[in-house]
Amino acid sequence: MIKDWKQLLVMGSILLFASAMSAQAKWDISGTQAREGEDPYLQEKYWALNNSPMQQKLRNLKPFPVGVVYYQQRGDDLEAAKHEFETIRDLGFTALKQVQLVAPDNPEGFREEVFDAAIDIGISPWYYGKGGWANITPELLKELGIDMKLTEANMPAIQVHPKMIAHQKQVWHDRVDRMDQKPPKPEGMGEPGRNNPWMPERLLPPFAEWLEDTYGSMDALKEAWNCGYTGSCAFQTFEEAAAQLKGTGFDEYGNGTGKLSKDFRRYRDAMKFQSELIVENYQKTMDLYYDWDPDEPERTGGHQIFENQAMNTWDLEAQAKTADIGGSFYSSIHLTHHFFLTDHEILRPVYWQARIVADMFKGGWAATWESTGGPTQWSGHQGYTVDGQTMSQLIVSYLAAGLKGIGFWMWNSRGEGWEVGEYALTDIQGEPADRAIVAGNFSKKLQEHRFELWDSVDEPTVGILYSWENEAMLGRLSLGAYDMNTPVYKTDRDKQFRQFHSEARLGLSRALMNNNIPFEYLTERDLDAGLAARYPIIYLPYVITLKDEHIKALKSYVQQGGRLVADFPVLMLDTYGRLNKQHKDSDFAELFGLQTADFHHSFNRPIHFDGDALDTQYGALKINDAEVISTFENDLPAVTRHSYGQGEAVLINFEGSRMTYRKGNEKMEDILTYFTLGDIRPPYEVKGAQHSMVMRRSAPEADHYFILNENDGQAETIRVQSDVIKYGKAVNIYTDEALKSNEQGFEITVPARSGIWVRIEKP
Repeated sequence: MIKDWKQLLVMGSILLFASAMSAQAKWDISGTQAREGEDPYLQEKYWALNNSPMQQKLRNLKPFPVGVVYYQQRGDDLEAAKHEFETIRDLGFTALKQVQLVAPDNPEGFREEVFDAAIDIGISPWYYGKGGWANITPELLKELGIDMKLTEANMPAIQVHPKMIAHQKQVWHDRVDRMDQKPPKPEGMGEPGRNNPWMPERLLPPFAEWLEDTYGSMDALKEAWNCGYTGSCAFQTFEEAAAQLKGTGFDEYGNGTGKLSKDFRRYRDAMKFQSELIVENYQKTMDLYYDWDPDEPERTGGHQIFENQAMNTWDLEAQAKTADIGGSFYSSIHLTHHFFLTDHEILRPVYWQARIVADMFKGGWAATWESTGGPTQWSGHQGYTVDGQTMSQLIVSYLAAGLKGIGFWMWNSRGEGWEVGEYALTDIQGEPADRAIVAGNFSKKLQEHRFELWDSVDEPTVGILYSWENEAMLGRLSLGAYDMNTPVYKTDRDKQFRQFHSEARLGLSRALMNNNIPFEYLTERDLDAGLAARYPIIYLPYVITLKDEHIKALKSYVQQGGRLVADFPVLMLDTYGRLNKQHKDSDFAELFGLQTADFHHSFNRPIHFDGDALDTQYGALKINDAEVISTFENDLPAVTRHSYGQGEAVLINFEGSRMTYRKGNEKMEDILTYFTLGDIRPPYEVKGAQHSMVMRRSAPEADHYFILNENDGQAETIRVQSDVIKYGKAVNIYTDEALKSNEQGFEITVPARSGIWVRIEKP
């Protein structure tokens, strides 16, 4: 019997503590695990994905340029430019991301003088830095009289040999002498605008040719476009079919409007065709400039990479692959322009963007050649603070994702016009700000460790599927079908459909990142290349459609031992916009051990899981061979598992990944991570982190850990440990501070709002 109120309070505290501990234990994912096998992450296959002579040269030279944009100020002459270049060099930067010589009274030959001056001072006048050197070969060493064997161990010494430096400077000077002879870019290059399926009249003839090449006959086209089932098709020629996608009212970016059809496939085809036009332009540019100078890298790039790529008629990965022959793939990462889809949250999304850039160009030279250098107020309609601490977080995020080059917009700000006074590493008076000091110091450390960083690899536990076909289908859904202008139909939900896959992909990324689980994004092309087995787990976030061959590839992956996890809705449509009936002998039913009888939404009838009401779609499931491992509170299946071959397929019967798209749903993040991992664990774990996230890249002789503390006012001490990797000495790279470490890992106090880079030896 409880005697008084004090005893009651004590008992209540004990019960609350026990309840909290029980909830925490319920979704526990502690422990570490090694992957067995000679090449468990398929690194050879990874490096083979983009393996041109240019990429081989870059892997040999291992450049890691950190560049800035020099913007000519009023009154700046050659001597003023030289002074700035010396400051840039002394701070640790290695390149000029761009040289903007804008004064109208610059004399003839001024540009060449400025570029030559940069080379003589010791920085590259181009973003690519040492990536633009001539390749170092045994023949070149012999020609230069450098008495060293060309080995990886000797390469650092070879690259700083005075004869090599002099030779490569002359390569650059010769390139300056030919700058005015360089061919212009093919028409249509530059950052692609946001388009949509409808096309101006000039594109209809090539679209008609594309349709004929794709389908071969009018009957095949009409079958693909669901003629009869989604309305009659009066067209009799490919030209008439192409005209169905004619648009009007195009803006300067090519974005117009057109009539709607109830059919889905024709819009997918229009998106695919236009994306291939953009890629064709990129490829022409790469081929042109590689033929012009095979030693000078070129770059392709994108922006707005959180958006629905297909709906914009982009294909990010295809654009990346055009850089295989020519050099580098990048995306601009500007805090003020590229984060509106994440409510302008930046810490995690910076890493996610960098991760996407790296994973779209696996095995290739991926970088961010245009990233925020300083604060903004008005040019992007959203103001940001960028100080030294912010800069440390940005750079650590780029490194953690495996990028191997950074370009900052900009060194000094514009003095007039749009962007006036913004983005600069210097302050308004032109003095290097703390963010410039931090970036320069990181650059110095990068040059010391760039050889090992190039040898560092990701060892992902989860592969998150990034599907172009899925985004195309969601983009089509977002267009709607009816012109309903009465107020009751005024809703933005249709337009939101196009982002559901992006939201789910980023929601899962948040859950895994907050729980320190390493992940990569993989694509349909990665499945085609046989890379599925790189990932112990593959997750399908809001994937409503895939091509049949990719569903079969996932079946094979599971059959051979993989763990496939999907959340609802999954594979409800095929790529022609037809309902997947999921019959008992279908690939879906065989893989998941169940069928979806109906799909519902909790909008009008709440459904509860673990005490929480969920706002979600969910399925009425017919269970065949699957095991129900968790239920909703009304006993409907919430999570199922099905053994298939040597692996298993798990269905989370609600929109788990979309529920963690925005920050704050920590409980669902833990639930999602728990059901994603099952019994699988990464090779390291983190203890004591309340505000810090840890990423890892592995090199033969050391592991590199990258830590982000998001808390604005509180440092925290964390421990990174492993039961499956033996460790030695650990050091904070930026400060050279030796850390407390043993065979299991290291301990570090992470300052508030900071990015930390740790190297720990593997004896």
